Amino acid sequence: MALSAARLRGEILMRRPSPTRDAQRDEIMKMIFSKTGFASEIARQLGVTPQNVAAWNRVPAHHVKEVARLIKMSPSQIRPDVFGQPKRPA
Repeated sequence: MALSAARLRGEILMRRPSPTRDAQRDEIMKMIFSKTGFASEIARQLGVTPQNVAAWNRVPAHHVKEVARLIKMSPSQIRPDVFGQPKRPA
């Protein structure tokens, strides 16, 4: 009952950290989850559920450009395996 009441009041329910899950994530996803509420904001901006974002070990290729815009990074910094290595200044 307390859980349902908390959801009805709109309280934020914190997830328990999972060391195994966190170890599988890439650095970008670790950064996203290190900021409270940021993963939920990304989910809202992308039109997906926060649970969907929580399941990512790395940003899916079809969401990279939008996530890059939201976190002010280049797509190649987020997924160099898809968008190539970031260009280094000469």
